[in-house]
Amino acid sequence: TEIFSGKTVTHEDIKYEQACILYNLEGCTHLTCLLLSSQGMKVSCTHFQCAAGAFTYLRDHFPHSYSVDMSHQILSLNINLMLGQAQECLLEKSMLDNRKSFLVARISAQVVDYYKEACRALENSETASLLGKIQKDWKKLVQMKIYYFAAVAHLHMGKQAEEQQKFGERVIYFQSALDKLNEAIKLAKVWPFWDSVTAICSVSPLISRYNSAKKDNDFIYHEAVPALDTLQSVKGAPLVKALPVNPTDPAVTGPDIFAKLVPMAAHEASSLYSEEKAKLLRDVMAKIEAKNEVLDQFMDSMQLDPETVDNLEMYNHIPPILMEKCAALSVRPDTVKNLVQSMQVLSGVFTDVEASLKEIRDLLEEDEAQERKLQELLGKVPPSQGSPPSPSPSPGLAEVSKECSKYLEVHEKASFTNTELHKAMNLHIGNLRLLSGPLEQVRAALPAPALTEGE
Repeated sequence: TEIFSGKTVTHEDIKYEQACILYNLEGCTHLTCLLLSSQGMKVSCTHFQCAAGAFTYLRDHFPHSYSVDMSHQILSLNINLMLGQAQECLLEKSMLDNRKSFLVARISAQVVDYYKEACRALENSETASLLGKIQKDWKKLVQMKIYYFAAVAHLHMGKQAEEQQKFGERVIYFQSALDKLNEAIKLAKVWPFWDSVTAICSVSPLISRYNSAKKDNDFIYHEAVPALDTLQSVKGAPLVKALPVNPTDPAVTGPDIFAKLVPMAAHEASSLYSEEKAKLLRDVMAKIEAKNEVLDQFMDSMQLDPETVDNLEMYNHIPPILMEKCAALSVRPDTVKNLVQSMQVLSGVFTDVEASLKEIRDLLEEDEAQERKLQELLGKVPPSQGSPPSPSPSPGLAEVSKECSKYLEVHEKASFTNTELHKAMNLHIGNLRLLSGPLEQVRAALPAPALTEGE
């Protein structure tokens, strides 16, 4: 909403939003300028200069077509008004500190210069069209301030002339100050606070000071009173300036309200990361499940009771099944010896059978050889007419050869079985001797879990 026209203005432009925020921020800065003490004057002066810097930034960096408030003329007007008020703060402080009259006069003259610039901006036809009815009221207010601070400047120039014993100049300066003060009072009557203005101005003391100076000059000093135009004009002392404003400075704008806003690129990167993480997690979980299945199968094959697998007390005792085996071996003390003897007997039987089969095979081979020789002899003599044919191989010999081959094959298998049996006996003979021995040795040979202090 525009300040002067009250119209609602809308633009789909982020720069317009930035300009409005900066404009309102400096409006708040202007309202905080409270002239309550000397320290308050310093702070107010700084705030006025910051406000002038903000309006300068708006004028130099943003388009002027947004609204009336953002126009070049209005912003220039605001800059001069802010600088004039900042200079006013310095003037008040200088008067409270009883600075030299000439310095106070120059500071006041600079206030007049700032307000004259503002008045020229108000008299501009384009500015008048932008402000409308309020332009006349503002112009009267600024003119009132011009007359008032010109009166203050001439008052202190009169004091300066009095200190330099230039009594004629003192009279004309006091007279000029009184005239300008009267003009300020006339313009101030249209404002609700004109009574306070007249109270501050203290017209009566100024009239008394002027009458006293005129009387002293007429009856004592008799100096010529020069015309005001012939005296050197008071040059203003510009002690304030528009402080540069950086809208991105946290000291000006406060903390960034979008500091915690995550950029879209970060969201995309986070999504990709989550997807890759889920993929890796699925692969790892699949491997874990496969290994868990293998572990479950292994545990099932061991037939372990989950409730007793972590019972450490059971490792201090011999299992009942093992006790039964130990008892069975204890009643047969010659078990290992008999087993060894049986294996020796078995080896002897195996050797005898092998020798017998070899002997039978040799005899069969010898019979077959003789039979072949006989057939060869019979085959050389031609058979006579009516003689019987040559004898064929004996069926009994063929049957015996077949049976011998079968027994030899079975004997080979028995040889393999005997070898495996000897290996098994040699592997377990120590365990059998341990089981048939004292129970303390059996208990010591049993495995026991080795746990650390932390476990």
